[in-house]
Amino acid sequence: METNNTATTDHQLEGSIDGLHRASKTWLSEIELWRIELAFYQKLLNKISVNLPSAEEKKRLDHFENLQTYFRGEVLDQFAHDLREHEKYLGNLAENKQPFNDQLYREEHKKYADQLNAFEADFKNYRKDLLSFAGQYV
Repeated sequence: METNNTATTDHQLEGSIDGLHRASKTWLSEIELWRIELAFYQKLLNKISVNLPSAEEKKRLDHFENLQTYFRGEVLDQFAHDLREHEKYLGNLAENKQPFNDQLYREEHKKYADQLNAFEADFKNYRKDLLSFAGQYV
């Protein structure tokens, strides 16, 4: 799934708070999809682990599994936490429980957009490399 490019992100930042809210909800959905995809890849790695002929291939498998742990246990968990807090802040704004700093919210939103775009690029490379590796053994 392709997330926001810079032009789209800049356009969203100029848009309404509702648009920013929808983007945050979309990001949370994408994080859940990445988690599901990672779970599938872990099953794939488990299946091919019994067929690896050499120590070199086992090292590559370890590399993919280490990235799995990093992506699931650190990166995606932190993104989800930060975005839920971001959404909670927006929810409070919607209920007028606190004053709103529009510029601060937009800067935070852009920071998350940039981080998620960078992660997506890394994840695409991971996916490509993993599937190429796994394709040799299934």
